[in-house]
Amino acid sequence: MRLHPPSLCCGAGFLALLAIPAAAQVPTFASRSELVVLSATAVDGKGRPVTNLRRQELQVLEEGRIQPILHFAEGRESPARVLLLVDVSGSMNGQLKTTSARMAGRQVLAALQPEDQVALAGFDSEYFGIVAWTTDRQKIDEGFTAVKPFGSTALHDALDRAASDLASHGEGRRAVVVITDGIDTASQKTPDSVIARSRALDVPIYTVTVLSPIDDPGSERYVGGEDTPAAAAGAALLQRYATMSGGAAYMVSDFGALKKAADQIALELKHQYRLGYDPPQGPRRFRRVEVRTTRKGVSVRTRSGYLPPS
Repeated sequence: MRLHPPSLCCGAGFLALLAIPAAAQVPTFASRSELVVLSATAVDGKGRPVTNLRRQELQVLEEGRIQPILHFAEGRESPARVLLLVDVSGSMNGQLKTTSARMAGRQVLAALQPEDQVALAGFDSEYFGIVAWTTDRQKIDEGFTAVKPFGSTALHDALDRAASDLASHGEGRRAVVVITDGIDTASQKTPDSVIARSRALDVPIYTVTVLSPIDDPGSERYVGGEDTPAAAAGAALLQRYATMSGGAAYMVSDFGALKKAADQIALELKHQYRLGYDPPQGPRRFRRVEVRTTRKGVSVRTRSGYLPPS
């Protein structure tokens, strides 16, 4: 099932689909539009979110130089917005992959807070809307069951559109969660060009690569095969998306791994920090950004940089 009219599949139509109801609008994070805003996730040595960092324990560096943190907010202060992006191309047509993708989506939904907003989009050779923003988990679940895998896979094009769409709708806790087998066959854009754009957006990308146990190196049933190199290359690219955007990447082939990934994504979103600083003057070019903490044994993930507005 795709949303109609067809114009909702692209451009302003799909932006309208993602528009958030007035009652659910998240207040603007910063009073000055030129502030650089970063979503950041802190984890300990075991990958568990660290939820009690204070402003004075964090440092923002632009091109290696520390910048004063002018705004600081903890994740639980506002609802999250999650755009679920599901691969409905022909490569997901196997019963195991289809079932696993739906199960992954349901696990993410179950792990989110009741007030969190979720939208569902799909992609094959095109990117299209399925369910608009809602807190009704049943609508999202029905959207998953309504789509049938078909066609080629334009994964990179879809990720480009999804991150841009979500970035255009205000601020607050947010993320794209893409569920796919990781193999692209039809994108017009190259992975490098999309990654270059996505890393400059304040939208963490979480990737869930759905594999058969026989293709999962971490599974006891792993046997390898002709498709293994392609799957591995796809997973490596998705890892790059996650790393550059401040998200995380997961490979799953059983229910336990699905639930663990979903719980981790939801927990990180729940405790996502929001940091704002005044960018130094300089030429309009991509600027590298890093967030550190003075607390021992804790690391912080965020997007790798930004491009100042013209």
